[in-house]
Amino acid sequence: MSTLTRRWFAFVTVEDRSGASTALTGVFSERGVSFGSISTLDVHDGMGTLSVEFAASERLAHVLVRTLARLSVVRDATLVAADDSRVRAVAMLTGGTGDEALPAEADVHRHGEGPDATTIVMGRLSAVEAAVATMRGSGCAVEAITVLPPR
Repeated sequence: MSTLTRRWFAFVTVEDRSGASTALTGVFSERGVSFGSISTLDVHDGMGTLSVEFAASERLAHVLVRTLARLSVVRDATLVAADDSRVRAVAMLTGGTGDEALPAEADVHRHGEGPDATTIVMGRLSAVEAAVATMRGSGCAVEAITVLPPR
């Protein structure tokens, strides 16, 4: 396996109870790996799904996910490379003109006009990130970006 650092996402289903997030963060902290982001995707019927973005070698990424899967609060842990075409994202931005040239593969919905306008961008992670970069450059504010597990 390569020692090169890559960007990864761990999608982790946990019991919705005290200490679950602390247990997850401890696994990464003990191995000197910091997060690019960590998001709660869904919490329902006592279970929650978290998306954790991080950078690591392939070997370390697999070690992290195997360790997560052994935690008592974890029900499932899936590792996906950030450049996997199945990884999708949703972003919400405010402001901008609406005239930004965005990637054709991004699904864009704009609501309202001027500084109060809200834009929702959905699609493959790479397309959403490109659209967000373009919109940031034209003065839009990023309110939220959520990365979704492959389906």
